[in-house]
Amino acid sequence: MKSPMNKTTLIRTDELERILLETTPRKAVQRAVDLIAQSIPSASVTVMGVDADRHVHFDATNGISWSVLRKVEATFSRELPHNIMDIIRDRETCFIDDVGAYPDWRGPTRDLVSYVGFPIIIDRRVVSIINVQTSLRRLRSEDVDALRPLVHLISLIIARYLKEQQSAKRENYLALLHETTLDGVRATSAVEFMNSVVKRIARRLGYQYIALFLCDDEAQSLVLRAQKGYSGEYDGLTHSVHDRVGVAVRAFRLRRVINVADARTCAFYLHAIPGGLSDLALPLMAGGKVIGVLNLESKKAGAFSREDIRNLTPLAAGVGLMLASMQIKQLLREQALLDGLTGAHNRRAMESIVIEELERSRRHDHDVSFVMMDVDEFKSINDRLGHAEGDRVLETLVACMHKSLRSIDKVIRYGGDEFLLVLPETSQRETELVLERLRVSIETQVVTDMGPVHCSVGVATVRGDPEGGDLVELADKRMYRAKGGHRARLEEDPGY
Repeated sequence: MKSPMNKTTLIRTDELERILLETTPRKAVQRAVDLIAQSIPSASVTVMGVDADRHVHFDATNGISWSVLRKVEATFSRELPHNIMDIIRDRETCFIDDVGAYPDWRGPTRDLVSYVGFPIIIDRRVVSIINVQTSLRRLRSEDVDALRPLVHLISLIIARYLKEQQSAKRENYLALLHETTLDGVRATSAVEFMNSVVKRIARRLGYQYIALFLCDDEAQSLVLRAQKGYSGEYDGLTHSVHDRVGVAVRAFRLRRVINVADARTCAFYLHAIPGGLSDLALPLMAGGKVIGVLNLESKKAGAFSREDIRNLTPLAAGVGLMLASMQIKQLLREQALLDGLTGAHNRRAMESIVIEELERSRRHDHDVSFVMMDVDEFKSINDRLGHAEGDRVLETLVACMHKSLRSIDKVIRYGGDEFLLVLPETSQRETELVLERLRVSIETQVVTDMGPVHCSVGVATVRGDPEGGDLVELADKRMYRAKGGHRARLEEDPGY
């Protein structure tokens, strides 16, 4: 007697044509699933996708409602049944002719008789499983063999769909990498580049919570420089690299990717977003050093897969190299504007500093003072004590100035032993007080075998010299007048 399922050994041409002419792979798979269900009495059929982290999702069904399948997905996400685990591990068909006799079956078996699960394998990994269950008739091995042509067809459809999906994802990530590289070339600062990276990631990948940290070596902390999704109060947020908590800090310290699939079971997760469940941190490496961290968060558990990490790792590497290059360029630019001996700004930097402060003074209607300072008897120091001692005097003098002045004040080596001080928002009277404090500091801290070092000073201010003109040149003239009249003195506008 022939099996009533022998008709499945061949697929009718018209049925095959309808399957292949479907407009989307999902519809084609669903039509093939419907064909399997029609071929087997009392059968329910599902196609279940399996990602690289063994998280499952249903893509097609016949005989089981989607509401039931969503509950099954949630259950399977916590722990996969033995029969599914066997299929994934062994990559072989799992056939259970009598479910009631199967000791590890999960769920009720009252109406269930037989089960068969067919693996769909791509690149030696199970990417989907076709599940067939019957409730009235027990399946036999010949029935399973009769289903294989349809299973093979579904495998081809799914393989094609997944290959197209992987190709599209790969192209998306490559486009993202290309765009961020161009952004790095165009950006005028590291912060501008980091903000563009965050926007690109959000648009291309759809992530809602993105943070880019840069390492501050001096403060030994990670500083949030660009972000999306977080409130503005997080801007400039810092984490000590010595902290015990924080996924970003952990990625920085361990120098590797940290993926928290479920924050509820993670002791070092910091709750930066309400309801956050997943956190992925990728270190930004350059020359074997971690210079920052790319951090992504989600309110969904298990939001970041191994495939996501594989695709994001080259992006993080590219961003790290670009930021390191920008930091080096910035350092070279800064060094090009600094005096090699003293660390003060050099004459190349002076013009832009003076123009900027004069423009700011006019725009905000506040004063700015220019102070020209010259070391008295500096030639004698060089002649009698040597040039090495002269260099030490200049280095110590500038260090003393930096300690005594504000961070917004600028010290410029004008030439030889001559220095220009630019003091924003400082009137002539306030400048006198600053210089008196500076004089005491210099005479007590800059000392040679010839005794304390003294300086002659000339001052010009925006409001102190209403006739205008070149205030730097005016301060210089007054300094020479002070030096010619009496050394170690201040010369300023006599009317103010």
